[in-house]
Amino acid sequence: MVIEAKAEISEERQDLDLASEAVAKACCADLFQSDMARMFMGDSLHPGGLALTRRLGRLVDIAPGDRVLDLASARGASALAVSREFRCQVIGVEFGAAALAEANASVAAAPDWPDVAFVRGDAESPPFRSGSFDHAICECSMSLFSKKSLAITGVARSLRAGGRLGLSDVTIEPGVLPAELAGHIGNVLCLTDALTFDGYASLMNDGGFDLVETLDASDEITKILDGIQSRFGFLMAVQGFLGGGGGLLAQAPRLIRRVRELVDGGQLGYRLFVGQKWE
Repeated sequence: MVIEAKAEISEERQDLDLASEAVAKACCADLFQSDMARMFMGDSLHPGGLALTRRLGRLVDIAPGDRVLDLASARGASALAVSREFRCQVIGVEFGAAALAEANASVAAAPDWPDVAFVRGDAESPPFRSGSFDHAICECSMSLFSKKSLAITGVARSLRAGGRLGLSDVTIEPGVLPAELAGHIGNVLCLTDALTFDGYASLMNDGGFDLVETLDASDEITKILDGIQSRFGFLMAVQGFLGGGGGLLAQAPRLIRRVRELVDGGQLGYRLFVGQKWE
């Protein structure tokens, strides 16, 4: 009886852990569907926009007719761009229901009928058969995953032998992030759980990939900071005119300056990584 009771308690705890994990992923998905995310990151939701997406696709060596997995595909902008640019089929997997609906609506409304489809699923555990894809991309999302190793091995399983994974994400040295950016804003900017350059390289190597190419695109963060600074400057002027002030708006100039210093000092960056699955 004692053993059975312990087993029941263990199962209940496991169910609670799974439920908490699902809630956390839903909250993260909702955050990236928010107007705040668009304000900071633009419609593509990552530094460099679709120009950097196309560059990542070229580094991955996507060819016409290839089948490509877009991990954490959000509203589908990258998937549509990759399909059009490389004349390939793209399957996006996204956890957020609202983002998924918007992505499917974009495909339905597209005049050129791109070869793109989206499914709802957990990007940390891609719901596809082994060897289903030629290549995969994951843009500014790996830093948000709580189970990064599981996600990488899941992608490796989903790719054919020799297939490539193109990963772009924020890199950050431990302990340098200002405390004010450790919450929602830090998540939107992909800062809170980002790894170092070596951390991503090790993640890919340990997950079944040979790292074949990297590219420093840290200047794209500076461009985002320029945009944020101008937006916050306008909001501060409006709030001052209306008699408001304080809070995040008052802190914004200092935080932007600090993040810019981290980029200039090489402690914060944005990198592209291309790994090739072991044969």
